[in-house]
Amino acid sequence: MSLQVAPSYISPQDASDLLHKLITEATDVEAVLWGRSGIMATVRGFVSRRPNGTVHVATAEITGPSLSFGLKDVAEFKYGDRRAFPPRDFPELPCRLSALIFVYPDNTRIFLFELGTA
Repeated sequence: MSLQVAPSYISPQDASDLLHKLITEATDVEAVLWGRSGIMATVRGFVSRRPNGTVHVATAEITGPSLSFGLKDVAEFKYGDRRAFPPRDFPELPCRLSALIFVYPDNTRIFLFELGTA
């Protein structure tokens, strides 16, 4: 029986350090935008920082899907390891090892799921 643990609040500095780790290690991530009214978008790729400071997640393809977002308005930062995310129903897909979560004042959330094998 697995224990499900909710993601924990972390400091902006800890979030910055984790984000830097995802970028420098070229970690495969699944970025999920969960917005108001149930709006949701997902893209899988790698994290980078733009010169203007925004975070960018994109595939290696120039015309592939991407997601960009800023960090200056983030109200809360959270982090959860694999215990916070139940296993997927599709074993052929990579599992979610951890998530760095950015929560905005309107409750929009950006999840950066670190992907890997169990």
